[in-house]
Amino acid sequence: MITGKLVTLSKPKREDMQILLDWRNNPENRKYFREYKESNLEDQLIWYEKSVMNDPSWHHFVVKPIDNQDKIIGVVLLNHIHPIYRTGEFGITLGDEAYRGKGYGKDMLLTLIKYGFDQLNLNRIWCEVYSNNDSIHMYRKIGFKDEGVLRQHVYKDGQYLDSYMLGMLKSEYDEMYK
Repeated sequence: MITGKLVTLSKPKREDMQILLDWRNNPENRKYFREYKESNLEDQLIWYEKSVMNDPSWHHFVVKPIDNQDKIIGVVLLNHIHPIYRTGEFGITLGDEAYRGKGYGKDMLLTLIKYGFDQLNLNRIWCEVYSNNDSIHMYRKIGFKDEGVLRQHVYKDGQYLDSYMLGMLKSEYDEMYK
């Protein structure tokens, strides 16, 4: 278990897959994801066994509030981890709407990137954010830098969206948070 100020991160269990699938299939969440279609429980369980349990380039965590360890409120992950380049992409979903706007998303991400830099010894953590996602402001505020824009890169809800690439280097993290 990895502990932040407001949340803990722990490895997901097989029985957690239904709530993660529900968030994954929620159209309000999916508009921010690369995925464009719904999944089913069978595919979710196959993904869990293949990627979460057996792929060392994936570090996937369920998120629980420190004061309620029986409640999963979200999910965070580092994936596409490259052992030579020491890079990884983060993903984050604060699925429980009751916890939004209260600092939990920020703590989820800060706890994850601390793990990535300090435990996995990554040099760079990056993300892809679509232009319809207001979370980009929080990512920038905590230190992620704009690295490029893929113009009209995805098509969601009847419109083309730009895709922003953001990244943070270990040296930048150390300067801000150590």
